[in-house]
Amino acid sequence: MKETILKPKIYPLCFLLLAGFLVLFAASCTPENDRQPETDPTAGVPELMVPHAIDQDGAAVYKNNRLHLKDYSNLLHAVSIMATVSRQSEYGHENYRPELYPEKMRERAEQWLDMVGVIDRHFNGGGMAARWIDKQTGATSDPANVDLSVYPHLVYAYHIHHRSGRFEDDELLFNRLNREATNYLVTPGRYLMNEHFGNGTFRHANGDVDHKSMSYALGGLHANAYAWIVWQKPGGQDDMGVLTKAALGHHMGHTPEQMVEIYRAVAQTLDEAWDEQRSTYDFGDGTTWRLDAAGAMIRGKKAMYDFLYMFGDDGDAETSRRIFDRTAAMLNAVAPLAEPWGMPEKIAFTEDGARAASETVNLYDWYQFLNHLGGGYGFDREREGMPMYIDRHRSDLKDLIGELSDNALLGVLDYHVDGEGRLFTAVSYDNGSVTDDRLTVSTAGMFITMAGNMYRKGSAFDRASDWDNVPDDVADRSRKLHDITFDLLDRIEQAIGTSRQ
Repeated sequence: MKETILKPKIYPLCFLLLAGFLVLFAASCTPENDRQPETDPTAGVPELMVPHAIDQDGAAVYKNNRLHLKDYSNLLHAVSIMATVSRQSEYGHENYRPELYPEKMRERAEQWLDMVGVIDRHFNGGGMAARWIDKQTGATSDPANVDLSVYPHLVYAYHIHHRSGRFEDDELLFNRLNREATNYLVTPGRYLMNEHFGNGTFRHANGDVDHKSMSYALGGLHANAYAWIVWQKPGGQDDMGVLTKAALGHHMGHTPEQMVEIYRAVAQTLDEAWDEQRSTYDFGDGTTWRLDAAGAMIRGKKAMYDFLYMFGDDGDAETSRRIFDRTAAMLNAVAPLAEPWGMPEKIAFTEDGARAASETVNLYDWYQFLNHLGGGYGFDREREGMPMYIDRHRSDLKDLIGELSDNALLGVLDYHVDGEGRLFTAVSYDNGSVTDDRLTVSTAGMFITMAGNMYRKGSAFDRASDWDNVPDDVADRSRKLHDITFDLLDRIEQAIGTSRQ
């Protein structure tokens, strides 16, 4: 999201009118066509081989001889952070790496565009994302075997798209960022609404409904919801408002009125499933939740309550506030479980408070949870025109998120990396000891993403442009944190032979 004073002149989809993209989408807005990819994802092996892990010798490790969408998606996020945070006030400042700005920053943005093209061609079947591709034959996973857990952060790819204003001094690059990724950004949300929603619930491909299907799919809608929110909010005429309501509805696949109806139906399901004593929802599978699902639910409900407030009626505004209050209650319930090394991968919501339901901290899920709170259009994102419940009613949540962020990033330095800068995959929830010392691409990618978004939420870290005005320990910690992120991305890129540093 736009965490800078610099504002893009035109929002990502607006150049479609000039580029003739209406033709591209004219045949792709029906549920039937959403099942068909624009390009056959089995046509060949991706030209970019993203591994699952990096071994001790720096070599790529492929899981089951396959290329996994999750790894591509999370590497894409890491590249986007390195591109957008390499501006002069942060990574590209003279106190840190001035050589990054502007050339290397632009190269990273171009790398992001290249990666989007690869992922869109080979994994995206009209929003139905293939879980994996055989790295020798190009064969894909069963289309019916959709993994909804990837969607909340799959759609987070809009973040560099929205930060494109940081590149507006390069007109060509700015225009490319504002149009080339459109298919990849809008089809997942359309697919979720068309194929996984019905009667107020989101279901897995097999028809089952549980806390995972509800949270992952709801989280996966937040990018589409935010496109309409930006269109509606004050100042929106300078970005999404350049498009007419009909034109934007064409690309999104759903009008605001249709999305309000979807959210109203979901709100009724949430009301029926809410367990006041446990501060969570029970969708028939109990009140033990995966941590990544809890994070996805928080992000998904953020978009939901903003949307109902901005596009609904007075009754929807009341529903919006109730959804926010329950979202805050859920966050307040789990926050005490955060140790310096993270939260357990499973949480039991009980009448006596939330309890650990796992002995393991899955670091990928922990970093996902944090990024849902403060990355892009996360829980703490509030601007004029939105209900701004945190700012107006629960400012304590800003302090809570800042504290969680500080403790988490300090914990990374103390518990999550070895002496060579390799990031672990899992640690013990009991004491932070290492239980899985592999360096996996998804964990590293999500860490880089989360750290770039969250490091200034508290007071323990600061940007390079302020290092001369903060205590030495803050500057030193910040430098060390940045070094870890650059080292991790370099390791991944060296393993796949695409290093751009």
